[in-house]
Amino acid sequence: MKIPLHTKLRRAFRGYLYAIISKIVHVGEVQSSLDKSKINKIVIIRPNYRIGNIIFLTPLINEIKKAMPQAKVDVIVGMKLAGEILQGMPNVENVQSIPRALLLHPIELYRFIKDARKEEYDVAINISSGSLSSEIVTSLVNAKYKAGFETKNFTTLTHAVKKEKLYQHSGHQTLELLKLFDIALPSKETLLDIQLSDEEIDNAKEELQRLLQENSIAKNTKVIALFRNARFDKKIPDAWWQEWFDSLKKLDKSVVVVDILSPDIVTKLNDDVLEYSNKNLRALGAFFRACDIYVSADTGPLHLASASGARVLALFNKTNAAVYGTLGSKSKTVDINGLSAKEVASLTENFLLKDHL
Repeated sequence: MKIPLHTKLRRAFRGYLYAIISKIVHVGEVQSSLDKSKINKIVIIRPNYRIGNIIFLTPLINEIKKAMPQAKVDVIVGMKLAGEILQGMPNVENVQSIPRALLLHPIELYRFIKDARKEEYDVAINISSGSLSSEIVTSLVNAKYKAGFETKNFTTLTHAVKKEKLYQHSGHQTLELLKLFDIALPSKETLLDIQLSDEEIDNAKEELQRLLQENSIAKNTKVIALFRNARFDKKIPDAWWQEWFDSLKKLDKSVVVVDILSPDIVTKLNDDVLEYSNKNLRALGAFFRACDIYVSADTGPLHLASASGARVLALFNKTNAAVYGTLGSKSKTVDINGLSAKEVASLTENFLLKDHL
């Protein structure tokens, strides 16, 4: 198969950058383990711009807290909004974001490099060893040790472990990095968890009750949070959602659906649903938890709902549910290929009633 020109150029550019980094950063023999008792300051590097991929860091962050309670964690991400999800976690001190267009703005790039060098870390953990952007950021941070997964590409790492593919779910795959600190891997399923505070949970409950009260709806009404957006062909058409809604209301006319609006979904599904939005993603996750269930396709807010402790009904039509599906007994993942909207509405009602019997 002929390789496209843009792919050749990208590979060549990556090769030149790796060569430049190799001359700047001298790395000796790569080791495989670190003394966890001497690690007090960690930076996790994941310059990614998707909400789900940032939330998939939470199992690793929470396991680090259990095994190394003395260690404080900073995180470098791509999307500022997604990074703020991690900011409220107990052992996370600072979250720094990297704008996509940073390379096009030399002054901002200089400021980022200066800020990146300001903090001193015991270890920097590169989640995506071999990724050019991750390697560049790893080379810039001021860390005594730099660790991650082994890679065939040039790397800035001083410590690395082999990725043995012990886990299938994307939220679990980074747990193998615990081997760097000789920490035993979790023996049971580890959930996504952004560690919402009691205050965040209580505020969301009050927010939901205000919404119901403003619309003259009783407090004990069953409430479904619905998010209709998703990337590319994972998105379920509005016509399908409308049929799902109509079928659901025929099964139980008392059910209330709250349509979650976003910059990409600016109008609600119909006049019979309520609407809600919140730019604070931790508050939004807490709102999902306050509702009886959350329903959507495979998308970032789905993982936010799961990591917030919500009861989630995940509707998968394209992606691999074993890799990206919900975790834990509170939630359910459904392959909707071959199912009608009416059939999914029936599944939704059954799932909703499980908590009200």
